[in-house]
Amino acid sequence: MTLPFFLVATPFFFGLLVLIIRADRLRRFVVMAGSAIQAALAVALAISAWPTLPARYEATVPYLDYLVLGGELAMAAFVVVVSAVKKRPLTLVLGILQAALTVAGERWTGGIEAQTHFYVDQASLLLVLIVGVVGGLIIVYAGGYMWTYHEEHPAVKDRRRLFSFTTLSFLGAMYGLVLSNDLRLMLVFWEMTTLASFILIGYAQDEAAEKSAFLALNLNILGGLAFSGGIILLAARAGTVELDALIGMAGTANAAIIAAPVALIALAGLVKSAQLPFTPWLLGAMVAPTPVSALLHSSTMVKAGVYILIRLAPAMTGTTVGYLVSFVGIATFLMGAFAAVSSRNAKRVLALSTVSNLGLIAACAGVGTYELVWVALFLVLFHAVAKALLFISVGTASTGTGSLDIESMGGLIVDMPRITLFLIVGISCMFVAPFGMLVSKWAAMEAFINLNSLVSPFMIAALAFGSATTVLFWAKWMGTLVRMPDPNAPRGRLEEKVTRYELNAQFSLMFLAIAACVLYPLVSKYAFEPYLLGAYGKTFGLDRSNMMVTVLMVCMTVAVPALLIFISGRNRRGLSAAYMSGRVAGPGLAFKGAKGAELRVATRAYYLDGVFGEGKILRIGIGAGILLVLIILGTVLI
Repeated sequence: MTLPFFLVATPFFFGLLVLIIRADRLRRFVVMAGSAIQAALAVALAISAWPTLPARYEATVPYLDYLVLGGELAMAAFVVVVSAVKKRPLTLVLGILQAALTVAGERWTGGIEAQTHFYVDQASLLLVLIVGVVGGLIIVYAGGYMWTYHEEHPAVKDRRRLFSFTTLSFLGAMYGLVLSNDLRLMLVFWEMTTLASFILIGYAQDEAAEKSAFLALNLNILGGLAFSGGIILLAARAGTVELDALIGMAGTANAAIIAAPVALIALAGLVKSAQLPFTPWLLGAMVAPTPVSALLHSSTMVKAGVYILIRLAPAMTGTTVGYLVSFVGIATFLMGAFAAVSSRNAKRVLALSTVSNLGLIAACAGVGTYELVWVALFLVLFHAVAKALLFISVGTASTGTGSLDIESMGGLIVDMPRITLFLIVGISCMFVAPFGMLVSKWAAMEAFINLNSLVSPFMIAALAFGSATTVLFWAKWMGTLVRMPDPNAPRGRLEEKVTRYELNAQFSLMFLAIAACVLYPLVSKYAFEPYLLGAYGKTFGLDRSNMMVTVLMVCMTVAVPALLIFISGRNRRGLSAAYMSGRVAGPGLAFKGAKGAELRVATRAYYLDGVFGEGKILRIGIGAGILLVLIILGTVLI
């Protein structure tokens, strides 16, 4: 067995261990050990494979084809049984269709042998490291968070053994997905991530959790059906089931043969990455515990969707399907950013911004030029680290304040200075240069300008408006965190409840975010540029002036949060009553107004509900998304 197989198998092995261990202390130790070992294996694979990239591996597992078929049928059977027990007729029908398409797929692809089962290059190693390191840190964080979660939610049945098993297995499925070159094998892991997300979203087992879990399951099964259809068409038309062979046909005389398979697999990627009109499943997933949200949004589920779109980018360049995928992505980017402006729920804002950022990645992959693929890869990197840090920090902040309302975090810099530092660094990663979003969006705009296509003006305008809106909602949140609170408000020492597991994971992710920003020129030179050279025969990088901006802005962005924390003090002894032009009426933010009336100062951000109402924006976006998806399906039929 080679290292990729051990990497895929290790999380499943530790997952099974924690499933059978009943002692809490021992189980937590095994979870931590499993997280550390799988992360170490991910780094080891990157180091060992790097000198020989791209590296190809042939599976040596006996009866692999039968195991793949059995796994697909077992997962379909699970869906059928669960949907029957829970009386979900739509899910039941989809489960039956999944089983039927699995049998049909075996008929069309069973006689085709894959020469390369696992394929490792710079793009797959990027995802391996994100899954291993970021995903591992989220699981470490969950070790502390889930203990507090059950203390605060005594009505929720304690299913931490199942939770730990599922999260570890999630990582194993993601490794298999991003390393697979045999599309049949990739589909098995693809469906595993669907079932893992279903279990995790429904963890609380209440009505809201069950509804959201089945919504996610239904939509992602639809994506899986599209993926299966794409594999069957590829096997029937081109006689192959390998991803590298599919991409290798791009730009050749066989390009027309792969158009329909590419469209169907890309559609599956749009579903998995929660692009319009499939966005509601990811927004509904916010009912799950915070570590689940962090996993889904940063290192696992949605990254699988944009990963397959990036891999298909060379086959979508200049095609009708590619432009349609790009239109879906840019519409999602705009609608997600607009909807986030009017939301006060912290996790909701993070979810909508995730959808928006994934939309920009999909837009870049759909157009598929080498410049835009460079942008997409960097967006994946920065988004993974920043969103993991933000989600787990919001979870800790909400535990301390007792609320997910952003306004309840006003003045958090005084009561939870370390958590505020994590949040500010995470927010900076999303929109401050040279942190991923600003530099990547600037590079994307330059690439859209160089496209010299009829769609260029639309793409440029959408990117400008969406980026400006992104700055608006992030800047509002950052301002809320650092404003000074009422000095006499009843607040406690909110960081006392934070466990060492949570703090260790947050500190590690903060340093990873800063390291990604400091080292991103090297990442571009030694990882992404060689990948583009191999995939396109061309490469793209940053010039020296951008490097100088990088050094300056890294210093500023690291120094500003630290300075804010220092100024706020590590306690509240420096705060005093507000001085309201000599008209102090009482403690806190009270003063005497006209005719001696006692008034109180209240500060809050603008949410512009009448302009950017989330419901209104999403209805428009979902309608546009349905139309574009129908056109994509139309290209398959034609």
